[in-house]
Amino acid sequence: MSVLELIEKGTDLKHANEKRPPSINVDARKADQELRACPACRAVWEVRYYNQTAEYKYYRNFPRYGKKKSVCPSCSIRTKNKYYSNHEVIEPS
Repeated sequence: MSVLELIEKGTDLKHANEKRPPSINVDARKADQELRACPACRAVWEVRYYNQTAEYKYYRNFPRYGKKKSVCPSCSIRTKNKYYSNHEVIEPS
């Protein structure tokens, strides 16, 4: 048998009752909790806090699947000031 066949069957382990630990991708689960998807501008965004100041990070080419839907701060300002000059609106980059 080749090494690949042993790995496939699970007989490459030292003992017969030994099992591999399950692979849990903690980073992906944490990203799903912290990242939000904006339905208005279709960007993924997150809030980061540094020294009691909030910083908003926007990701344009990012998968939206499984993310919570929430309107980003720039879209909420844009819709609030819809008929006024939008000088304080920060365009997501």
